[in-house]
Amino acid sequence: MEEIDPENLKGFQIPPDLLDKLYEFTGGSSDQSKGFILAYADQNGNPTVYCRAGTQIIDMGIRKSLEKYLIEIENVDSPYDLGEE
Repeated sequence: MEEIDPENLKGFQIPPDLLDKLYEFTGGSSDQSKGFILAYADQNGNPTVYCRAGTQIIDMGIRKSLEKYLIEIENVDSPYDLGEE
């Protein structure tokens, strides 16, 4: 059996067939309504974002939804300004 050297592992990439399946699970039966954005940390802790959409309109809609989500999360994490120092 081959020994694995943890210091010399190849960079992990999500298999393309898994991304294809995820894409197929989105939207309706037509590619016109399919799409997703996937954000994750790689094995080195680096953020990675992958986007796939059937049309430019779907891409823009997903990005806008993500933008709104991030703004909401930022507001939830911000302390309330009660006029106190």
